[in-house]
Amino acid sequence: MSKQIKPAVRRNLGMLYSSPMAFWFTIFFLAPIAIIIVFSFLKKGLHGGVINEFSLDAYRYLLNPTFLTITLRTLFTSFIATVITILIALPCGYCMARSKNQTLLLLLIIIPFWTNFLIRVFAWTNILGNNGFLNQFLINSGFIVSYKQWLYSKQSSAFV
Repeated sequence: MSKQIKPAVRRNLGMLYSSPMAFWFTIFFLAPIAIIIVFSFLKKGLHGGVINEFSLDAYRYLLNPTFLTITLRTLFTSFIATVITILIALPCGYCMARSKNQTLLLLLIIIPFWTNFLIRVFAWTNILGNNGFLNQFLINSGFIVSYKQWLYSKQSSAFV
């Protein structure tokens, strides 16, 4: 006969399971925001950086009519973008959750995020290819006589 987990223990297990993610968010999300807030109350240094002296200058600048207009416009634009995103994402997520083709739909959502990686691969291919920018530069500069195989080689040294 299997043991039953008590409801009180089951609730505590949820906290235990979510604690690594809570720790992660605290370190990499809340800590940087806290640092920014603390720095916003410090005095600006002459050559950049901050001086460990309390100051409200950053918030006084924010009340400047020009900065206030820009701040309000930015907040309004971000609010509208958030509302539009929610209005599009919630129905799409609901339809995906109810669909028989969940995997296909999820793949169609994820594929555009691979674009950055794909562009980076093509860029490195153009830079390091046999007729790439690096080989052309080295040949024109006189460092090498013929092209050097940078891609798909097992050599670790650059000019061997």
